[in-house]
Amino acid sequence: MARRGRGRGSEGVKTVDVKVPAALVKGAGKGSGRAQVRPAQIAGKPVAVNAGKSRAPIAKQGRVVSTTVPAAGGAAKAVGNRHRRGGKTGGPGPVKQAAGKERKPVKKGAAKRGSAPKKVGLLDIAVEVDEIERYSGECTFFDKRRGFGFIKPDVEGVVPDDKVMVHWGEITSSDKWPSLTKGQAVEFNLKKVEVKSGTGAIIRAVGVTLAGGEVVALDGELELAREAVGNRNERHSGKIKFYDAKKGFGYVVLDVPVDGVDEAKVTREEVLGGEAIPLAPNLAIEFGLYRNDKGVACTCDVSMPGGEQISRDVAEARQYLGNKKYTGTVEWYAIKKGLGFIIPDNFTQLPKTAQQRSTESAQRVADKSKKEAFEGLVFQRRDKADPASRFTAGSRVSFTVFVDPRNAGATNVAEV
Repeated sequence: MARRGRGRGSEGVKTVDVKVPAALVKGAGKGSGRAQVRPAQIAGKPVAVNAGKSRAPIAKQGRVVSTTVPAAGGAAKAVGNRHRRGGKTGGPGPVKQAAGKERKPVKKGAAKRGSAPKKVGLLDIAVEVDEIERYSGECTFFDKRRGFGFIKPDVEGVVPDDKVMVHWGEITSSDKWPSLTKGQAVEFNLKKVEVKSGTGAIIRAVGVTLAGGEVVALDGELELAREAVGNRNERHSGKIKFYDAKKGFGYVVLDVPVDGVDEAKVTREEVLGGEAIPLAPNLAIEFGLYRNDKGVACTCDVSMPGGEQISRDVAEARQYLGNKKYTGTVEWYAIKKGLGFIIPDNFTQLPKTAQQRSTESAQRVADKSKKEAFEGLVFQRRDKADPASRFTAGSRVSFTVFVDPRNAGATNVAEV
């Protein structure tokens, strides 16, 4: 049914006809004829809602908070109430946690029809591969920033579609970030890798070298081909402006401008550390400068001041909050990403800094997803006390706590 968007105190405001579901009008206030708009509530405390934005609630200590806020264009929108189980709008229902009861995992939304990803190159689990034979071939593609590419064997029929994937970690190289170039002649072995589900296998190239078994060394040629900014051998200093770890690039602001350059692009493959390391804002770094083929100023050989390689702890600006052990339950763990999330047994026992950082992180997730988000602690594969541990939703764990500029996290994670 339609209601007028004009109400008390709306003089000078343009009148707009909007459709408001009867479910929102019902109980909105005796005789009001309008849906009541209330601020979000978190643990009984009001939270300011940005004007014109639909702010989703966060669930604190397992308590689901529902809220109704004004949506763009003046129409009212129920955020939290949409997720009731059995509702017409669908979506996962809220997960409530009562004292002493086991927490139920959140169900992921159903995939869209026809959207299931194809498993490229998936072979029968019983496929046989000669892992001793040495093969020769040519690199047909390699993405240095993402760290993978493909090789075409010289002999046809050795692998399906006559191409095999190669990961940078399988390249025998003296380079800081091993890679191949298109058309490069290489030698390699083949290895069968079973997928986690056990439903099939893929074949990858391993022990990759140049023809004749020589190590891959491209850094020297690359350095000479670059257009240097300032003195080629000069090192510069600056602080990270921002860095997107997923996309593998960001920018640094130079402490002292060079030839009119006051900021430069930082790319993953130029970070000295040997892995995809996130760089925290304001992190002090040292680097060389050059211009790429588009004329953009870029950094190379990025290190800590003094030339030391960048460690993950330093790059992420982690602050470890003591050695006290806490307990909780794993909400989820993504094996491929090596990332998980823990719900502490008693959130209020965590250090105040961790509580605050966790709440801020949960609110960002809620604002972006427009769904409830739980306060908890993130952890990575390297935070497991035993690398061989296999966590699943519901696993009981103990851990210590750390914070970084954006999140609260758990480390030394062990099963209990």
